[in-house]
Amino acid sequence: MKIYFGPGSVALAGLIALEEANAEFEPVRVVLAEGEQRKPEFLALNKRGQVPVLIADGQVIAENIAVLTYIANRFPDAKLLPLGDPAKLARAYELLSWFATNVHIAIAQIARSERFSDNADVQAGLKESGKVRLKGVLAEFDRAASGTWLLGEDFSVVDPLAFVAWRWAERFEIDLTPHRAWAALVDRIKARPSFVRATAIESGLVTRAA
Repeated sequence: MKIYFGPGSVALAGLIALEEANAEFEPVRVVLAEGEQRKPEFLALNKRGQVPVLIADGQVIAENIAVLTYIANRFPDAKLLPLGDPAKLARAYELLSWFATNVHIAIAQIARSERFSDNADVQAGLKESGKVRLKGVLAEFDRAASGTWLLGEDFSVVDPLAFVAWRWAERFEIDLTPHRAWAALVDRIKARPSFVRATAIESGLVTRAA
């Protein structure tokens, strides 16, 4: 199993999930800032030029939701999704979809405004509106973090996204002091061994080969 990830990206969630599952995998770093996601060898895997990409069971799996749900289903003993509880599973899919269609879109407006327009003035407007939008959607994490984890008492593939969003918000200098429940959730995530191992891989401090 092989996962292509970009440091600082949402692909960290996949690394954490694989570590939670104690899976054997090879992490492959894609340096987004240097445009490695646009090189022919990567585009041959994912023509969209985006991470994460997971190679597993002879298949190329792209898009974060697909990667996370594959890992959860491939390693059911890790209990990374509530597969036996339809209501909780629906909530997991709701949060995964919300992150992709709200949080990630706001981030793209700020950090990847060239995806939406070639006009410099339009790009500037997108960046500003993206920050406003991001501040609005981030409050959802406080509301969702009423339990130990986002789905209740059990850690799931949804939880790492709370840290991913927190890190993005810090990068864009958004005031996070009002978000106490979310901050506590982030601290619990950072205390997990899977987070420590995954961030060490992300930073290049360790590698883990299959």
